[in-house]
This record gives sequence, structure tokens and C-alpha cells, in this order.
Amino acid sequence: MTEPLVRTPREFLARQEDGDRWIEMVNGRLIRLSPPDEQHGNVVRNLSKALSQYLRKRPTHYLCFELALLVSPATNTIRCPAVSCFPTENGLDELDKLLSETVPVLVIEIASSNDRREAMSDRIRGYQVLGVPYIWVLDPESQHAHVFTPQETPRMLKETEVLTSQSLFPGFGILVGDLFRDPAWLNRTPPADDAN
Repeated sequence: MTEPLVRTPREFLARQEDGDRWIEMVNGRLIRLSPPDEQHGNVVRNLSKALSQYLRKRPTHYLCFELALLVSPATNTIRCPAVSCFPTENGLDELDKLLSETVPVLVIEIASSNDRREAMSDRIRGYQVLGVPYIWVLDPESQHAHVFTPQETPRMLKETEVLTSQSLFPGFGILVGDLFRDPAWLNRTPPADDAN
């Protein structure tokens, strides 16, 4: 079956409004991504739990999940990172959107599938050109975090190192290895059935 043509942000938004998921647009062409797997979900759960606990005490930013970002209006390129982070000083406007033209202060990508991994350098470059100051790429396969910040050499953090950003989230930190752990409830043994 032939994919309907999607060439503009408006056409992309119409697809999203119809419930189409795991899609992006690159140079005016619709790209279909693999649905997130269990490892992807673990990273989102673990990171969102840690950041939410932090942001509850210091509500300076808020998180959006799978929000489509208009990365390049000139080339009709839209990306959907796992997490985008925006400051609360201008309200919570991005929470109500399917497609945003606002530049987030942080983008978090999860390299959980071949299609996401293969395009990662283009994705990072696009965010940097857009003006996103902080980019975290979390890789469940290598269990590393890659951190991109303004005027600094990109860093790779191993499982035993702490992912943090003192300028963005003072006092926040999470062990990189903890991002990739299965949730505790997954390993619990169900209670024995007392049928006596």
C-alpha cells in the first residue's frame, strides 16, 4: 500500500490528528519509525520518574513526551524526540500541542532502534542548528549517555557515571546505569495462590 504524500507541516499535523504515530518528516518526506521497544520504555520511565521528582520540588521546567518539533521550516523537517523540556516561565503551552515551533532547552533522544540510531547524527545536527542548547542521547544497547552542551566537547558517560546538568537542573543527577534498568515490579514474584 502506498503511503499518502506528506510534504508540509500542516499535512504532517493532519496525520497526527488522525492518530498516526511514530512518524517524522525529513525534507518533506514522511518517515515511519519503529515503535518503541521495552528498553526504550524503561529509559523513558526511569528518566521521567527521576526528573519529575526533581521538578516537583523546583518547577522551573516541564517535560513533553514524543512532541513533534519543527526542526527546520526551510526543509520541512519534523522530529519527534522521546522527551523535550521547556522552561515554565512562559506557561505550559507546549503540553497542548501535537507539533511545536518552540525551541526546547533540552532534547532527549533514545537510540533504541536501528532507524533512530542510524539517523542520530542528523537529528543532533538539526537540533543544534535549531538552537537547542542541551541534547542527551541515551543508548540502551551500549548503556551509555551522550551529552551535547553549548561550547563544550560532546561527552560520553558510562554506566557508573552520573548524568547531570548543573546549569539546567542544579542538584539533579542520575546514575547512567539506572536509566537502563528494568522496573522493580517486572522482577517481582507474584504472591502464591492460597487455594487451601
